[in-house]
Amino acid sequence: MNGRQWIAALAALLLMAAGEPPEAERMVPGGRAGWVTDPKNGCWLWAGGIEPGASDVIADWNGACPEGPAEGPGRAIVTWQSRGETRRMDYQGDIVHGKNEGRGKLTITEGSRVVSEEEGVFRDDRLVEGRLALPRLGLEFEGRLRGGHPQGPGRLSVQGRVFQGDWVNGCLQQGNNWVAFTRPVESCAGQDT
Repeated sequence: MNGRQWIAALAALLLMAAGEPPEAERMVPGGRAGWVTDPKNGCWLWAGGIEPGASDVIADWNGACPEGPAEGPGRAIVTWQSRGETRRMDYQGDIVHGKNEGRGKLTITEGSRVVSEEEGVFRDDRLVEGRLALPRLGLEFEGRLRGGHPQGPGRLSVQGRVFQGDWVNGCLQQGNNWVAFTRPVESCAGQDT
């Protein structure tokens, strides 16, 4: 084997996954988040939030996966079938140990319809700062999120109405009233706001 062949073989090994993910850590539709495997290269992607009854869950990753989980910059796609149509999570950006981590953009679609778009900074597979849009609802939030809830300075636009200020755990006080995003408005006057 000459030097070029050796380097090509080594590069191919680095791009291949280390094997199957542990059974107890695999994603279960309607249940726990977990690993979904790319059948072409064996790479693992972390996925969650897929509804009960989903089938044909498949991952597609175009980057490296030296130890199983996807690693580095690339495009991660998870598709599945639900209620007679194809659904898809499409993430472009940085991935660490199979999870969205760093700058990126996540688009979720049902058929050809965009359900949600998240763009900004991700930590441990969640958007923590940036833009979250739900186009079918005419809703867009820009700001920081903690635990999936707006936290700190942020701006919510709902069908043209704008609510801006310092959010606390998904709630924004506007005079004597509360605006809620990601939680019931009835819970906004509670202990955690």
